[in-house]
Amino acid sequence: MWEVVLILILPTIAPGLALLRILDASADTFRKALLCFPIGLLTLYGVSGLLFVVNLWTVTNLTMMLMLVNAVSIAFLFRKVHVEKSTYTQWQKMEAAIHGIVLSESEPEIEQEVAAQQWFQANRNPILQIAAGCFCFLTLIPLLMFDRPFGVDWIGFSTLATSVGQTGTFDVPAPNSGVWTYPPAFPTLLAWLSNITGASIEESILVLGHLSLFGILIGIWGCMDRLGAGASSVLAMGASFALFAKVFDSGYPTVASQLGLITGLMIVLRPLHQSLRYHITAFVFLSFCTVLIHPTGAMYLAALLVASLLMRQRLSEDEKVNRKPIFLTSIFIISAMFVIALLFFAPRMLSEPVFAEYGWQGGKPMLMYNGPLMLIAGACIYLGRQSLEIRLLSCWFFILWLFSFIHLVEGLANIQVLSLLSYTLYSMALHAYHIPLAIIVGLLASRSTSLTNIDEEASWFGLEMDPFIRPLYSTIFLVILLMGSLFAVGLMVQLSEHDELHATTSGDIQLREYLANHPPDQFVYTENIHWGHAFAFNPSFQTSSVPTLGLLTLDESIQAQATTALRMDDVQTLRQLGIGYALSSPIGTIALTLGPSPYWSMEQSFEGARYWKLWDVPSPSRVLDFIALNTTVCETTKGCQLEEDPWRNHRFNDPLDRGTERMNLIGKGYYSWDNVVNDSNTVGTYQVCIVYEQIGSFESYQIALNGQSVPVEANPGWNHQCMNAKLNTTFDFAITLEEDGTTWINPLGFSGRSSEIFDSTGLRLHHIELKRINDAKA
Repeated sequence: MWEVVLILILPTIAPGLALLRILDASADTFRKALLCFPIGLLTLYGVSGLLFVVNLWTVTNLTMMLMLVNAVSIAFLFRKVHVEKSTYTQWQKMEAAIHGIVLSESEPEIEQEVAAQQWFQANRNPILQIAAGCFCFLTLIPLLMFDRPFGVDWIGFSTLATSVGQTGTFDVPAPNSGVWTYPPAFPTLLAWLSNITGASIEESILVLGHLSLFGILIGIWGCMDRLGAGASSVLAMGASFALFAKVFDSGYPTVASQLGLITGLMIVLRPLHQSLRYHITAFVFLSFCTVLIHPTGAMYLAALLVASLLMRQRLSEDEKVNRKPIFLTSIFIISAMFVIALLFFAPRMLSEPVFAEYGWQGGKPMLMYNGPLMLIAGACIYLGRQSLEIRLLSCWFFILWLFSFIHLVEGLANIQVLSLLSYTLYSMALHAYHIPLAIIVGLLASRSTSLTNIDEEASWFGLEMDPFIRPLYSTIFLVILLMGSLFAVGLMVQLSEHDELHATTSGDIQLREYLANHPPDQFVYTENIHWGHAFAFNPSFQTSSVPTLGLLTLDESIQAQATTALRMDDVQTLRQLGIGYALSSPIGTIALTLGPSPYWSMEQSFEGARYWKLWDVPSPSRVLDFIALNTTVCETTKGCQLEEDPWRNHRFNDPLDRGTERMNLIGKGYYSWDNVVNDSNTVGTYQVCIVYEQIGSFESYQIALNGQSVPVEANPGWNHQCMNAKLNTTFDFAITLEEDGTTWINPLGFSGRSSEIFDSTGLRLHHIELKRINDAKA
């Protein structure tokens, strides 16, 4: 894992410092250390995405391009400001002034800003800086605790990265044909990371996703440090879990696109002096990089630029003249984004209505994920209502909130732009409001900042920098955030024990590793859902299912036809489609169809993940029987509860007719099922397997079959425990819990996938499997 971290960080340093020299020439070493990685990472995304757009992307080409970018950046960094020159760029004047070099040209505005920046830098609160640093590094703890991401979105991105790493395109691989339309920066950079380091795709995307979040946090710290509110702003991010929840749900490209906001904030909240050619060029380039990551970041950046345009009337005439270049650039960027959306993406949405999967994102979801931060920000907006910066940020938040009204016209068709917006912003409550609100709070919570008064000519409130909020309030705020940070660490430690939350199992990973060394020679059937798509991470064989990611255009797909043939034991059709094998995860239901079929044999099994082979001639010896346990136990036994299965909305077939609920054993006690099978043909030696989920590190339980103890490994997550037993038409089954389950916070409860937020450890039962080992004897 650490080689992935190193390979990702090293190419960002030189480009980040080079661009920062232009964007913020007043930055000292501390601020450069904060900003070089996020700006450099945004550049990496942009370079990778740009190569893909011009059809030149390969692992080799990207490596060479990054080497060239770094060489040019290093050469630029070695350029010195020469006193004997007669003309200087704006950033050169600022850089010279901040380092005490006296030039022939001098400007009062630059001297005033230099004085302000030096005051900010000299009055940084060391305790706040340390607290902010600890908070940022907390986001990297998952890299130490988890071997793969949570959520389901990462599977689609990883599938796309695997495909582009092999072909250099977003073409759907055989046996299907089509194309994915998706912003290229994230999947192409992920493919490069995985290929260069040789790390697994799960490991690579986990590092890339969490380092992107880390980059956003230190980027906010760095860009707001220019206003003396860096540490307080990044700590204010801890008052909401919106963006962090999006990372937990593995929506990494959406989160990574927020890197563009750092550049926008540096430009829009830039206090004085003109923004000239180099400055504008760097801003346009980084804005384009944002577009290549994900449209959400580009839209939020456009909203910030619109807010700055609306605030233009509050400026003096001199300020309007000085800032005219950046205003014109803002108009250009906003127009370019609109044209790209209108010409390239909107026509693809011709038949799609407005989409609102999670409801109105400006209502309950916004309050759920941002409630505490919104409360604090509301008070800060009132206290800072006379400042230009607070009004600008409030306007930005309001524009983003207006975007959410698109979800109130769900079902509206034939307006492609609205459909595109709805698909882009379907979960905006998790990522649209967090940064604007946190910056508002950070500005007012800082004791070493100053804001521009709208009632006077644009100027700083004097260099004495009186704080808006008294020290006691700032201290209370800091203590609350530190307590929240400790709570977050405890929550992550707790989640590390809950393997059942993942969309793939450890058995699935072992099966992929086996197939990497023993690749099938025919197409492989996989379920058209997340755990089925994950098997496509291995490029050595081809699978039938295709993840729906971005705008998917399928010219040909065998999945529906293959699924029908598989359920009907239509071997001839399966052969015509080229399918000779199938893969099943214990999370899915396809094994419940393959097992009872005499045409499929189970070749390998890894903790319930199976590799199946198709045969032309049926054989009863291949048959597996599956049995659903009677749920009446939960009606009569305390400690047993019927709860909705977290994956109920992702299973489209129910061969055992179990419905959407599963039995959860959470209380100390003895649970028994008599006469689980009552069949005169069930006589002889059988392999009996119990499929269940162990919720958390709950290990104090025993399983018995006809009074005999079943060997239990007690691993968190999905378990598939088996033993051989002699059966005579029936058998009894029992589970003993030696202690009560413990309460834990289930993050799936916030998303609706689980019915409980405060959940309990224990066991979630699914079904029992029977396979005859030898012929029955009378």
